[in-house]
Amino acid sequence: MGLEDLDPMPDLRVIVADDQLLVRAGIQHLLQEIAGFVCIGTVPDGEQALRACADAEPDILLLDMHMPGPDGLSVTRQVLAQHPAVHVVILSSDTSADLARRTLAAGARGYVSKDFVLDELASALKAIASGRVYLSPDIALAAMQTDREPEVPLTPRQCDVLKGIAQGQSSKEIAREMGVSLKTVAYHRAELIQRLDLHDVASLTRFAMRQGLLA
Repeated sequence: MGLEDLDPMPDLRVIVADDQLLVRAGIQHLLQEIAGFVCIGTVPDGEQALRACADAEPDILLLDMHMPGPDGLSVTRQVLAQHPAVHVVILSSDTSADLARRTLAAGARGYVSKDFVLDELASALKAIASGRVYLSPDIALAAMQTDREPEVPLTPRQCDVLKGIAQGQSSKEIAREMGVSLKTVAYHRAELIQRLDLHDVASLTRFAMRQGLLA
């Protein structure tokens, strides 16, 4: 069977939830220009976002943080509790590092500034599709400028593993990028968990943000 006989990968299905008509229309139009993604619907509030995810089970939900009804944080938690395979990407004008951390802790895979969403959307979607976390540069900068965690000495290898975890990479991907064995990655991961007393990806990601590893 030749390459021409292989079925192409299906486009990732996207729902846009935002209470501003012009924002929804702009994102919907832009999605037509980004290969590999297709907009299957737009909704104006949190309740309809929940119903749309239940009905259509999209691959990605682009979700405004502040809408009528439940806000983006509440919708994120409810969607992921019922449909854990959905990748939620928050859209917000709020560049607060604390809010970005809370959304990541709730399970969101990205936090995009609405001021730059049309410029950043392709980069954000491609990062999410490849399993990484995406933060708008201004939000990542805000995270770097907040008070950092008390200094915890980490080795360069541990920093590399922590960064890979925070970016959503698998242990195999981290090992390949670092040029080490899976066993070595597992060792450093265990050391990180013990040293930082952080036991889940969301907590490790927040720590990496505060240390400036995702900038």
